[in-house]
Amino acid sequence: MTTKPELTTEGNFTAGLAAVALFLVLGGVFLTASFPTPVGFPESAAVTKSLGAAMFDIAPSAIMGENQAAVDGEGFIVAFLVIGVLLDAALDGAVMLAKREDEGENVGVGAGTDEPNAVAADGGERSPSGGDAE
Repeated sequence: MTTKPELTTEGNFTAGLAAVALFLVLGGVFLTASFPTPVGFPESAAVTKSLGAAMFDIAPSAIMGENQAAVDGEGFIVAFLVIGVLLDAALDGAVMLAKREDEGENVGVGAGTDEPNAVAADGGERSPSGGDAE
């Protein structure tokens, strides 16, 4: 049989009051903040060509068409590199977490058992003798 939950009033309300105060301060900051009107690129801006010119350190005028204007792409390159490093770190972490080994042998769901239908978690297949395929 289940009982209905009861409110416990034991403890310290300081953490709750601090959370409410922080919420009010942050709410006030967000409500009173003013942001400038967003300004886009000009109609004739060639953003992709400008990024390519910045990445390969060539003059943007060398690859721009007749009615195309270059955009300063240095700020984009920094963001591009930071995102690349973060994605690389995430991929390395995923590979490291997915590959589990004990003393040089891959560890799987059915590793070390004689079950014929056991599937190894590393995607390996069972050999007819019951051991792991190499």
